[in-house]
Amino acid sequence: MECLVKVSSKINPTEDPEKVKKSLQNIFPKGKIKMESEYVLLSGERELLVHFKEVLENRKIRTVARSIMEKRIDGNKVKFYVSKQAALVNVINFSEDNSAPLEDIKIEIESENLEEVLKWLAPIEEILE
Repeated sequence: MECLVKVSSKINPTEDPEKVKKSLQNIFPKGKIKMESEYVLLSGERELLVHFKEVLENRKIRTVARSIMEKRIDGNKVKFYVSKQAALVNVINFSEDNSAPLEDIKIEIESENLEEVLKWLAPIEEILE
């Protein structure tokens, strides 16, 4: 199950670039960060998502995460946002529309088997009665 993961965040003039970098590293610690003047970029393959997956499991938000991701599928890609400020304190908080004043972290996952990637990343939990 191969996939390409791209993570990016704008660095606003009022932000400390190191804090923006730390926000991405808190959620994606295995990725190599590329700093540009206005953006922090990170890319990789499925391994990049391992910590993200663990946080979803630990916070028990896999079902919510999966629901948000499924709404954002476009062909063989899914694009969604998480709060940059929440990520700075090691929390994943999904953003509906990237409308935060300082913008959010954009995550894009592309795969020929996108459904399998999403099943692995955020399996739908059965509700036991």
